[in-house]
Amino acid sequence: MARVFWFRRDLRLQDNIALNAAIAGAKADGDSKVCGLYPVNTDTFYALSGIRQHSLIASLDALGASMDRKLVIRHGDVAESVVAAALAAEASTVHATRSFDPAGVTEQNQVGLALKAAGVHLQLDDSYYAVAPGTVAKPDGSPYRVYTPFFNNWFKAGWSAPVALAEGFSWVEPIACQGSPEPSLSAPFSVKAGEAFALETFAKFKKRALANYDELRNRADLSGTSHLSHALAFGEIHPRTILADLADTAAHNVYRKEIAWREFYADVLCGLVFSKRPAPRVASRRRLV
Repeated sequence: MARVFWFRRDLRLQDNIALNAAIAGAKADGDSKVCGLYPVNTDTFYALSGIRQHSLIASLDALGASMDRKLVIRHGDVAESVVAAALAAEASTVHATRSFDPAGVTEQNQVGLALKAAGVHLQLDDSYYAVAPGTVAKPDGSPYRVYTPFFNNWFKAGWSAPVALAEGFSWVEPIACQGSPEPSLSAPFSVKAGEAFALETFAKFKKRALANYDELRNRADLSGTSHLSHALAFGEIHPRTILADLADTAAHNVYRKEIAWREFYADVLCGLVFSKRPAPRVASRRRLV
């Protein structure tokens, strides 16, 4: 018997609370075995742009390397893939990071129902954000529609410190790995991705541009941004890891607010999922953090 960890938008080992919950469960079970699973919905994959296809493949390859090549990749319907892995592992529980966006919630509900029918529990922990969407709300409980009051209360809510990968467990492959899907489109350049690359990118940003981020982030002639948009999107680095290294300076505070903008829009999406209110009108904004 093993626990199954369903990798989603959290393609990393460090600062992964849901993964640590799977490891803790495996230890409590007495065998300390975890199956790391990434199910690929091929329809969704082939709808991606070429660069996104190659980026995901590179990210999965890096994750597999960090797991001694024991990442189990399956193709097809996500719910069917998760159930098949759980049954092969004789797992009582599948662990994953909780989604709060419409597509993610729909997917985890489908998986949860399929697992329940198979007699397996789906345990969801944490989120892809420093402050889980829906946490920050007005006094009447409604979501914020304006960024500034959201940021002020988001900052007050705070977040936990990054967590290291738990020790004392082993990866297992109870079902065959089908490998990464073949890309259908080319990428305009060679892609690097993965947790180690994300941490390296963040380290370089801290040396190169973070100290002057407030002044140089809009300079098109300089490399003034962090280049972490991809890593955050695929969860190769958690926002907690970034925020933990930010101090109380003008430049760091501006960068912290860029992270908060990402969380604000996640909160807006969360409101659409869990409320019947019409979509809030918020300022359009786009920046590569």
